[in-house]
Amino acid sequence: MENFVLIKGSNKDVETIYQIIKQRINWMDSNKIEQWNKTDYLKSYPIEYFKEKVTSGELYVMKDESSDKVVGAVVLLEEDQRWKKDGVKSYYLHNLVSDTEVPGIGNRIIDLCEKLASRNGKDRLRLDCQSTNTKLNHYYYRLGFKYVGNVQVGNYYGTKREKVKNLF
Repeated sequence: MENFVLIKGSNKDVETIYQIIKQRINWMDSNKIEQWNKTDYLKSYPIEYFKEKVTSGELYVMKDESSDKVVGAVVLLEEDQRWKKDGVKSYYLHNLVSDTEVPGIGNRIIDLCEKLASRNGKDRLRLDCQSTNTKLNHYYYRLGFKYVGNVQVGNYYGTKREKVKNLF
């Protein structure tokens, strides 16, 4: 049985994460889902970005403990310029990616982010996703992330969502 853990990422994980991102972008193209494949994601988030997130301690990777295989990743921020500072202790989920060959791992990553947030005294998990990506917006809704507003950064139009602590 696979035993997945969410741990801080290291520089040796970054190349694998980048390959998973490329795999996910191809999957989006194949499934006609508009998200990273339509927003020049790799240019906005080059490999150096993920190395910086390792240095700052904000990159987390999901690994199968038995094989040490990286199957997903997420960047957890304590502040996000897309959200107005409101004093609420939150984690902001960014760059969430899961291996397309490991079904359900995205749910597991979010579940472990919720546990980490609770242990670290956070009251909310927050994220945003492409407004036109109805599948992803519905996915987050099903996981308990309610709609709280919109965000625009350049050509990116996003839907802001959050999940309050009593729901995780």
